[in-house]
Amino acid sequence: MSRARLFIYSLSGILLLCIACLYLLLRASLPALDGQVKSTYLSDAVTVKRDALGSADIFAQSRDDLAFATGYVHGQERFFQMDLMRRNAAGELAELVGQAALPLDKKRRLHQFRLRAEKILPTLPQQHRQLLANYAAGVNQGIHDLSMRPFEYLLLNQAPIPWQAEDSLLVIYSMYMQLQYSDGKRDISVDALHKLVPEQWFDFLMASGSRWDAPLDDSIIPEPSLPTEPLPAQINQRSREAFDQPGDLLPGSNNFAVAGSLTRHGGAMLANDMHLNISVPNIWYRMRLNWQDADQRHFVVGVSLPGTPMVIAGSNGKLAWGFTNTQGDWSDVIRLTVSPGGEQYLTQSGWQAFSYQQETINIAGQDSEPLRIKHTEFGPVIGVDAQGNPLALRWVAHDPRGVNLQLMQIETATSVTEGVRIAHQAGMPAQNIMLADASGNIGWTVAGPIPAQPKSDNRLVLDSHAKDNRWQGFIPSERYPQRVNPVDGRLWTANARTLGDEFAVIGDGGLALGARAQQIRDGLRSLPQIDEKDLFAIQLDDRALFLSRWHDLLLQNVIPGADFAGKAYAIEALQNWQARASAESLGYLLTREFRLKVRHLLFSPLFTALQQQEPAVSAKSLYAPLETAMWALVSEQPKHLLPGGYDNWQQLLQQAWLATLTDLNQQTGNWQTASWGTYNQSYFQHPLGKVIDTLAPLTNMPSVPQAGDSFMPRVATNSFGASERLVVAPGQEQSGILSMPSAQSGHPLSPYYFAGETRWQADDPVPLLPGKTVWQLEMLPGTN
Repeated sequence: MSRARLFIYSLSGILLLCIACLYLLLRASLPALDGQVKSTYLSDAVTVKRDALGSADIFAQSRDDLAFATGYVHGQERFFQMDLMRRNAAGELAELVGQAALPLDKKRRLHQFRLRAEKILPTLPQQHRQLLANYAAGVNQGIHDLSMRPFEYLLLNQAPIPWQAEDSLLVIYSMYMQLQYSDGKRDISVDALHKLVPEQWFDFLMASGSRWDAPLDDSIIPEPSLPTEPLPAQINQRSREAFDQPGDLLPGSNNFAVAGSLTRHGGAMLANDMHLNISVPNIWYRMRLNWQDADQRHFVVGVSLPGTPMVIAGSNGKLAWGFTNTQGDWSDVIRLTVSPGGEQYLTQSGWQAFSYQQETINIAGQDSEPLRIKHTEFGPVIGVDAQGNPLALRWVAHDPRGVNLQLMQIETATSVTEGVRIAHQAGMPAQNIMLADASGNIGWTVAGPIPAQPKSDNRLVLDSHAKDNRWQGFIPSERYPQRVNPVDGRLWTANARTLGDEFAVIGDGGLALGARAQQIRDGLRSLPQIDEKDLFAIQLDDRALFLSRWHDLLLQNVIPGADFAGKAYAIEALQNWQARASAESLGYLLTREFRLKVRHLLFSPLFTALQQQEPAVSAKSLYAPLETAMWALVSEQPKHLLPGGYDNWQQLLQQAWLATLTDLNQQTGNWQTASWGTYNQSYFQHPLGKVIDTLAPLTNMPSVPQAGDSFMPRVATNSFGASERLVVAPGQEQSGILSMPSAQSGHPLSPYYFAGETRWQADDPVPLLPGKTVWQLEMLPGTN
């Protein structure tokens, strides 16, 4: 044998040995699915069953033991994701991943959520403190019982830090970060627009009402009239800058319910799909919790949030509940007038001194960095505006009322009335909670604290010394908006305006356009009798009703006069577009991208001017209401409002179309061979699989073409969309549906790592209840 061949054989052997070692290390960190474990924290035996999807079905004799077992399961299968959530809220990511996370940590640490969690924990009811302590003990024993630390920590050369009871509160704060503005950019952006354009243009661009509105009370807010004057000349010029044009998505969801009068069994029915960024594993963990309370058995089935000991959305046999984000106005940005020396700021009561606190940010592999936080009576100083004025943030999340575990009472609630009462006590990011009970009742209200805000326009930045700029605590339960048992037996929300005048207590914190809500409402009203598959079908509804008018404009008014290669092919694609966001549709892709390009040509000069005036502006936070203005312009085509640089509206629209084709050629290679599905591929990735290429095939979900988009019930883009689809009638859980994308387990060698994703891709209505037991773990009191 030649030396070269011997070297190759030796190198191959070493490589195979390395792969084998890596595989063994990975296997060593797999959780225990079968067998027996013991713990001194348990007072009685607990059984953990899992089905082929990994759904955890936990049986305990007390809620405290159940909390321990839930923590154990979460810790073994999801600790890295839990760790990221607590660190994200606390501003402690750099301690795990190094310097790259330092800028984000500095922003997060301004909120001092770890300090707030430590202060809130002792104020919680004893029962809740005990549950959190038991849950933390379960998490830590779950990590301890692994033969090897989770694989992510091996790759990062780090050791897991034990879970603490207050860390579960940090997970709630992390959801605040996902669902609300933590940086004030929405207020800053609206305020900058208000300063830049005339009042009639501001009202036109930030329309409060549109033809897409579908509030629960059928209230109508008229669309604004066209401005009588064009924008100032310095704005109304065609931009030569490549202004970024992100899509339309913001964190949102759908939920809807039908009364028992519309179902075959007389019980009410609920559907909920929560729209979030989708990573690997999924943010939710499917499970059923079963326990004894005095002489009564309880269960709750649905999705839990690892890091907390409770089911977030689901059913308990008597009552079902689910959430959508309100997109309400839950924070204010305060512009501070400071003294000449900069050590005081002006308030209604006179000059007040700033206070300061010192924080230390630990960084993996290098020295820690200090961070000095400047405080006001409103909240922390989060930055400065373009003129150098300090900006403070007042946010519900900063108040002790913002976080508690009162929502856990819903586990044993038996009626919509009881669920509404609990919702008003909950400390969580304010959500539209939908409720349905076994007696046939349905209800909607807001879950979470609602501040009593001043009557001024809180969408704008407020001055620190202005009158009536202080919150007056939080509104009482009797002032919460709610709807119970409407006459037609149907309720729905989708992040848009839910009511007329009563909506004022919620406010506009970046409301979604009502297109999704309208399509859901009309779908519900078209059905005289409803079952679970009907509601699931509405969740999968990808009809492009919102884009139909843009499709007709393009096909009938723009393309006929345009000169471009492939014209006949484009016409055929648009004629056969199916009026759906189907994966195979080229016509849908062309229509969608044409609309976005029109928006770009219409408003890029405005947003360029906005960002020149105030660099902190977020264009995306202003996009939703622009649809009303945009359509009014292109449909009425007023000559006096034509943007600069165009001879007529037809020229602008044709340029938008030609630019659409150019961009699609650059992005797909050839627009004629593209489709919506090839453009809208799923990218569900593990956090480390995003940055370590060799890890991606092992940890990331397969990328597939997706149906669905933004303005329809079936919300789906590359890495954002429905994080679950739940349909359930309480008391009829055997007919319920719970489908989830991505992975149930966080471990790529788990036997069910890809199981849920496979069924998700097939639009399979996966049963809500756990299936046949495949694995069973017994947990006993005592020591190992």
